[in-house]
Amino acid sequence: MAKRIQKRKQIRLTENSIAGVLNKEDKEFYQEVKRKTAEKFGENSLAYRTITNEIDTENVKGFQFFWNTNLGLYLPKNKNIVSLEDVEAINDLDEKFFTGFSSGIPEIILKTEKTSYDKNRYILGNLVKQINEHKYEFGSENPLRISGLELVKDENSKNEYGLLLKIGNDTKVTNDKRFVYSNDGKSIQFGEKQKRILTGKDGLSGIYLSEKGNLYSWSEVLDSTITNGRVVLKEVRGVAPENYSEKIKVSQKDSREKSNLIFRVEGYS
Repeated sequence: MAKRIQKRKQIRLTENSIAGVLNKEDKEFYQEVKRKTAEKFGENSLAYRTITNEIDTENVKGFQFFWNTNLGLYLPKNKNIVSLEDVEAINDLDEKFFTGFSSGIPEIILKTEKTSYDKNRYILGNLVKQINEHKYEFGSENPLRISGLELVKDENSKNEYGLLLKIGNDTKVTNDKRFVYSNDGKSIQFGEKQKRILTGKDGLSGIYLSEKGNLYSWSEVLDSTITNGRVVLKEVRGVAPENYSEKIKVSQKDSREKSNLIFRVEGYS
């Protein structure tokens, strides 16, 4: 019997870029990332359990901040998990693209130095210290949107994730007042259109788009996924040729590990 290829849900963003939802055809990639993550952090470590928590690598389902952030390290330069700006561009073209599944974005919102969610207190305090050293201003009505954070293993018993969030060379920090608590339940400007947002009051929170199209940033649980969660990738074509079987080059300033992982996606080209 011929192997059934699951059709990928995708959309063309520009002449040189497309976005598509990872599906069961990508399980070898997911399983290889999981294996590489175990090698890097230790299979019995809390860090590894946090990154892979609730991720179904067999069916390529689930998302959460730590998994999405880690996953991005194993992608070639012309592919990335969609950013909030990418999601806005997709929504401008087709508001129904994200219906039927929820999709996480590898970014977090920082609002206050204190949190009502105990599990986040340790990593929040460590991140706030770095943010203050860089003199970024933030608050519940002036939240920061942060992407490109590095995941660093931490074995302090007070750290319930086993990981710290480190500002690195690829970290991007911007004030985004759309995520202010006073906007909770309201419609905000989202690209060229409007979108309803549900956002929290304090601490750290992840960002995801629900299957009904709402933008969520109210949950401070960073290591949990939605049942129907999926990851969406953006691919830019026409970039300089790259040998994807080549080991990923890593500088001493970067926490990325060398890998011979090859990213293959059926039906992406």
